[in-house]
Amino acid sequence: MTKISPFIKCVDYWKEKIPPEKLDAYRALIHARLIKKHHVLVNRQTGVTIVEYSSTVPHEWIREELKKISEGK
Repeated sequence: MTKISPFIKCVDYWKEKIPPEKLDAYRALIHARLIKKHHVLVNRQTGVTIVEYSSTVPHEWIREELKKISEGK
């Protein structure tokens, strides 16, 4: 079986700073090599945060995984 590199472009928008549990979930997915972070933009005045990354699976699946990991499921 061949392991593929993340290739699906994804962008997540947070109205406020990323909560610590969600940040930990991103780190877990990076560690598992399911996503590859490109960069994070943070507006220091408003806290709006944009996370750009590539994924090996569809964006909706990654969002579900982020939710599961951050909720401890």
